[in-house]
Amino acid sequence: MKRRRIDFGLLLSFTLCIPTNCWCQTQLSLQDCLNYVLSNNLQLKTAQNEELQVREAITENRAKLLPQLNGFASFDDNFKPPVSATDQSENGVPYYITHTLQYSAGMGIQLSVPLYDQTLLTSMRLVRQASEMSVIEEEKLREDLVENVAKMYYMAQVTTEQISLIERNIQSLTELRNQTYALGENGMALEVDLRRVDLNLTSLRTSKDNALLMLQQQYNSLKYIMDYPAERDFSVTIADISQIQQIEAYGMSNDLPELRMVRQSVKIAETQLQMTKRGYIPSLSLTGFLQWNAWTGDLKRWGSGYPDNKFWNSYGLGVTLRIPIFDSLDKRSKIRKGRLDVANAELRMQDTQRDLQVQYDNALNERACALQNYQREKEAYELAQEVYDVTSDQYTEGVATMTAVLQDQMNVNQAMSGYLDAYLNYRLANLTILKLSGLLNNLLK
Repeated sequence: MKRRRIDFGLLLSFTLCIPTNCWCQTQLSLQDCLNYVLSNNLQLKTAQNEELQVREAITENRAKLLPQLNGFASFDDNFKPPVSATDQSENGVPYYITHTLQYSAGMGIQLSVPLYDQTLLTSMRLVRQASEMSVIEEEKLREDLVENVAKMYYMAQVTTEQISLIERNIQSLTELRNQTYALGENGMALEVDLRRVDLNLTSLRTSKDNALLMLQQQYNSLKYIMDYPAERDFSVTIADISQIQQIEAYGMSNDLPELRMVRQSVKIAETQLQMTKRGYIPSLSLTGFLQWNAWTGDLKRWGSGYPDNKFWNSYGLGVTLRIPIFDSLDKRSKIRKGRLDVANAELRMQDTQRDLQVQYDNALNERACALQNYQREKEAYELAQEVYDVTSDQYTEGVATMTAVLQDQMNVNQAMSGYLDAYLNYRLANLTILKLSGLLNNLLK
């Protein structure tokens, strides 16, 4: 089976390149980081505000189904008052001319109550579905944050362990250098051997510096995701890479936010189609009015006790029936488009279901492969360390050459890299399985 490795240089692509030099003081567990990000992340707060906006939209649309009461007031100045003619032929007069007064004023109250409107009722259901979608989107964002924080946390743990192992190798190689120097003073070692050790020490110190830089960048990324103050430092807990814990796989969950989102999108598309179709259904509403009107030909007469100072009141109730007859085929085109939207939403749902199932199956295979690699790499690292210790002792006794010692030391570094890669690959595959099984919240416990 081909062994898959993660180049630690590639981890830089997951981090923010902000070169700083700080030593971590506060240690945060994975649960601490997850609880912090769920309480402080700005994107999550924005999603929560958007959810509240959708809830307010429900109240706004519900108001359209309730009685609407409006007041009004008006004043008109007819510079050239209109006239009207009344047929008076029965009295021997052809017509009778009526002159409209120049000034008129009115005020009153208008009432409107929708009695039956399927379009409004369907729009209410559409807004509720949009509210449900916003809840699912917030849950999806929460899971994405948990997954991203966990990934970066695992990477920081592995990088921390890498630094620890490099320091151990530097210490071991420094002891070997001291021994080589002592042997050289007694004429039992060549100067070139000492230079070879110095060259390997320089390489290890460079690897350590690169790992420290990578670790700092990973901490910066964690702070960014968590919205943790940049001026405050923290460290991750030390991972025990000598053993791994396997979670049970119960199959892909059918209640994943990704699946619920595409299902909800199908419902929304169907509701939009129904709302368009119901535009053909007549609507009925109740109307009412209470108003006062007054007319005068001279503004001075208002408020002076003249008869035209009086406001005449009127009131009444009625019903309005709206019957759609012809809309230039506008609704027909919208219905056809709505049917295509529903079909596309159903296709996206099927595609998402298959894609997530493939991701789950691949994660299972990756975890099984990573577990085998981990066991082999662990044994290889332990064996390489034992061989190096033996060769180092033999060099001190004058049995082995410096070339053999340095070669075994390089084997230790290679085995260490494979060991850490396999451990990280297993943790990431486990994380993917947790997510697709709907058990990602277990990390918060």
